[in-house]
Amino acid sequence: MKTPNTPAKAIPASAALNDQNYLELASSMINAESLTGPVPVDPDIADAMGAFSEDALSADDALDSHFDGIDPTADAEDSNHG
Repeated sequence: MKTPNTPAKAIPASAALNDQNYLELASSMINAESLTGPVPVDPDIADAMGAFSEDALSADDALDSHFDGIDPTADAEDSNHG
């Protein structure tokens, strides 16, 4: 006797989704579902969709940007001219 969840035929390996194909398919489904309102998204799918890309400055770059255009040796040079 066959159980209800057993497929009638074995699925060939070539028909299986790899990770990349799965993420592309899932992200397209999220895009389609989002037309009607907010949709919860798995973090892996959101990452594949670019939700977690970080384009902000690092903490060091942000600190350095405060001194753009300022010569840190300017005060020392002026004091040498007496």
